[in-house]
Amino acid sequence: MSEQSTKRVPGASQLEAYARHAEKAGDLDRALGYFRALATAEAERPQWAFEGVRVLGVSGRKAEAAEALKAAMRRWPKALERPELKALVLAADGGAPPSAALARHAPPDEALRRPLVGDDPSRDLIAVRGERDAVVLVFTGLADRMVMPLPLFDRYLAELGLGAIYLRDRRRMGFFSGVSSLGDGYDQAISGLRGLIGDLGAKRVFTLGNSAGGMGAVSYGLDLDAEAILGFSAPIAIWAEMKAHDARAALLADRLLGKVPAERSDFRRRLGAAGRKGFVHLYFGEEMPEDRAHARAFEGIAAVRLHPIEGLAGHGALFRMAESGALRRELAERFA
Repeated sequence: MSEQSTKRVPGASQLEAYARHAEKAGDLDRALGYFRALATAEAERPQWAFEGVRVLGVSGRKAEAAEALKAAMRRWPKALERPELKALVLAADGGAPPSAALARHAPPDEALRRPLVGDDPSRDLIAVRGERDAVVLVFTGLADRMVMPLPLFDRYLAELGLGAIYLRDRRRMGFFSGVSSLGDGYDQAISGLRGLIGDLGAKRVFTLGNSAGGMGAVSYGLDLDAEAILGFSAPIAIWAEMKAHDARAALLADRLLGKVPAERSDFRRRLGAAGRKGFVHLYFGEEMPEDRAHARAFEGIAAVRLHPIEGLAGHGALFRMAESGALRRELAERFA
């Protein structure tokens, strides 16, 4: 397929629509994930790689945007001769950071009870000790962030004096294949996290995940006996029937269903057997059909509480709550 070809891979138009919708809703991480999926599905079309460069730049991730641009130019050295691709690069350079409202509603410096975590995008595990004997395991989404940069999100946990362990899924398997820096596989990740939790002086564990990170938050939260598990726009209904309701997750579901044992991936069964009430909290856009379908699949299970966000038609439950100021109140209540 040439650079000029307009022939589309089946499903690519829908992925592009999802990407545009996510970006319009302010969910830049999710938009980036869709553009990366398009870059894989339509590998001969340079547009998607350059869209990724643009979104990284608009997100304020300038260093990552520069590296992505270098990679794209190595593959398509004459790409910037095309005005539509050059325009994407210019947009990345001049793009504004995410909504200022995300920073406006975050806890201020004077409210923080510990130093903020520093971020290194090359690391898949970053930990910081809190002043309380409690730690939050934070499972990032496919864009390796929490909608906002990690130090900005960490303000919410630092205000509460909580320790934090930030995790990235480089293997793109919903954290079911573990975390690379903790060893090879899920069981080693659980063992490594138990040790790290002890090293941080934590006796109480909470987990939190955004988007695809919600799978890790639920699974690891159950195995680590978390007191509360929070999932934002989390695609956790991992069974074949859900593919009819959520085309976005079809490829990931196929990978998981083929490689992850059902006793681990079947959250409906695991949560139904949890024996505790209301410690898993799922936040989702009430007007977002796919996210609503995932959450409603757990309706009636005693362990699960659903938190629909009225008027939200996009994937960005975490973004909306941070932008409105609700996130600060909600985390204070759940991690009290």
